[in-house]
Amino acid sequence: MMIIIPILIVIGAYYIYKNNDGKLFERNDTSKAEETLKIRYINGEIDDATYLKMMSLIKK
Repeated sequence: MMIIIPILIVIGAYYIYKNNDGKLFERNDTSKAEETLKIRYINGEIDDATYLKMMSLIKK
């Protein structure tokens, strides 16, 4: 019975590893604000200067 717990942990770690493109613990550094800003820029809602200014403010 005690061997089942380590086996389940190994299987769980393998499953997580495979579902994250081989990156077991990867931190996502892109914030929601950055994603929203990129989408607005791509859609043409803001110009280059505004995008760069707002991105620099987000990164501070």
